[in-house]
Amino acid sequence: MRRHKIVRRSYDKDQDTFRHYFLVLPCLIFALVINEKFTFKEVMWTFSLYLEAVAILPQLILLQRTRNIDNLTGQYVFLLGYAISLIQFMKQ
Repeated sequence: MRRHKIVRRSYDKDQDTFRHYFLVLPCLIFALVINEKFTFKEVMWTFSLYLEAVAILPQLILLQRTRNIDNLTGQYVFLLGYAISLIQFMKQ
């Protein structure tokens, strides 16, 4: 994605320093520990749910660091988080 010519123009490597393994590793550990039954399919499905819940964090941190948030981006991030929380609430 970063190699795409349009994205490459606006990509700032100095601002994009979020360590994604701080999200992936805990989600994997939680999926291994907290699941309905310990099968590969169930663990991977649970892992994807946990990862989806925190996937917006790197983008939020990048937006906070750059302080360059236009209306469309801010509304998109807010509505994406809202939709994910609604989906999680409806599954309960």
